[in-house]
Amino acid sequence: MERTDVENLAIEPDRETDEAVCNCLHKLLPTLKAEYADVVWRSDILGEPRDRIAASLGATLNNIAVRLHRGRQALRKRLEEMCLTCPVHGFLDCRCEETERIRQLTRRVADNTKAPSEDG
Repeated sequence: MERTDVENLAIEPDRETDEAVCNCLHKLLPTLKAEYADVVWRSDILGEPRDRIAASLGATLNNIAVRLHRGRQALRKRLEEMCLTCPVHGFLDCRCEETERIRQLTRRVADNTKAPSEDG
């Protein structure tokens, strides 16, 4: 197969996977610093050119590249923290809400066992 043949292959988007990934991004982007979340959203999700983002924010192109890099790193870290099963079992078997609920319960139990008793 020649290079032009590969470039002309039509790839059908997998809407179900896109939707699942998008749901995670919608939940996790707001947990990032606002300046990072905005640049990641505009560049990676909306496909806005970096030079236009820089101009609208009054920042240099280099600064936008740094924000984008740091935002992607932070998002990756959040995904790794939240999505314990997704990378192993696939994004279509996502249990983010269930995982977060269990995590909160575990924190409460741990906090209650660390707190000094009021009787003491």
